[in-house]
Amino acid sequence: MIEGKELRRRFAKRRRLVRRRLLALLLILVLILGIVFTVQAYSRPLPSLLPEAKVLTVPGHSVALTWPDDGQAAIGAVGYGVLASSGAEQAAPMASVAKVMTALAVLHQHPLANGQQGPTLTLTAADVDLYNSYQAQDGSVVLVSDGEQISEYQALEAMLLPSANNMADTLATWAFGSMGAYLNYANNLAASLQLNQTHLADASGFSPQTVSTAANLVLLGQAALHDSVLTQIVGQSQADVPVAGTVHNVNYLLGQDGIIGIKTGNTDEAGGCFLFAAKHTFSGGQTVTMVGAVMGMPSLGTAMASAPPLLNGSYQGLGTIEVAKSNQTIGQYNLPWGGNITAVAEQQLSVFGWLGDALKPTVKLQAIQPAQLPNHKIGSLSVQTPNGTTSVPIVLRHTPPSPSWRWRLFR
Repeated sequence: MIEGKELRRRFAKRRRLVRRRLLALLLILVLILGIVFTVQAYSRPLPSLLPEAKVLTVPGHSVALTWPDDGQAAIGAVGYGVLASSGAEQAAPMASVAKVMTALAVLHQHPLANGQQGPTLTLTAADVDLYNSYQAQDGSVVLVSDGEQISEYQALEAMLLPSANNMADTLATWAFGSMGAYLNYANNLAASLQLNQTHLADASGFSPQTVSTAANLVLLGQAALHDSVLTQIVGQSQADVPVAGTVHNVNYLLGQDGIIGIKTGNTDEAGGCFLFAAKHTFSGGQTVTMVGAVMGMPSLGTAMASAPPLLNGSYQGLGTIEVAKSNQTIGQYNLPWGGNITAVAEQQLSVFGWLGDALKPTVKLQAIQPAQLPNHKIGSLSVQTPNGTTSVPIVLRHTPPSPSWRWRLFR
């Protein structure tokens, strides 16, 4: 009996020992697993921070321009399009300003390089008839003769400077074979230049059915100035041509207020019309070619007199526009563990442009890592102008703060 009791006691003791050892092993295992979980949870990579960009708009300012009291007018600049306009924008006769389209079309068909005279035109009795017809209608003409030989360049001078209607018709039929073919080409060219309120019914502008708007004429003038030969011709005060001799530019404002062209026009139906261009250099060194147009004035004199005040006012409308200050907040990153950090423009962003236009800068921000340091580029702030795209880097104002250990463990 004693031996049996002793055996049972020993067995129970051994069983308790084994149980305690198993429990200790289990506790050690749980502790190890807890440590592993804690280390893994704490060491998990922090999530990328996603940006919230601000919507930036730079509002335009009112630009005081001296508009004529009559008709319609518009002002623009090469590379900028039409900047402002006044009066009813309705298609109206454009008179001899139409000859700018004629010259542009002829030079598209028969291009000239600077210094070239181009092909020689031999005039016929039909060209003399054109002269007699326009002279009988009190239209502007240049003297021609049967058998006269005149170069393309001289013919363009004779058309544009004294505004000869007969030479406009002569050039159009020479370049395109017929007036119908010219008009088809010219109207397609007008459409390609986005002159959606312009229609050509003749080459000279003598017809009241040849119509446009001041805004369309500004675009036409800008297109004309892209041709260096055309720009050179309209900038001449006089020229020598066969038969007629010395011809003078009707545009007597050449050289005043920076004016370099382009074309006058005047008929009973159109009134006074003037398409003009002027170069101006600003204090910052930027040189801009302004292009303006006035239509429907009481006379050619009043049309031309309205150009300098309109130009001078437009010069005040161009200047430096501040898009963003240095260190200005451009966006932010919200931190999952609370709070946020701001993204700022690394430096001031300014552009040269029309003060009347609102600007909408483009903000590009990338996702970042929480360990990202300040002054490291994380995006860009840019604005598009006719002079191209100008941009500055966007950086963090501060290093993002680290999350707490509790957030790292229990996120």
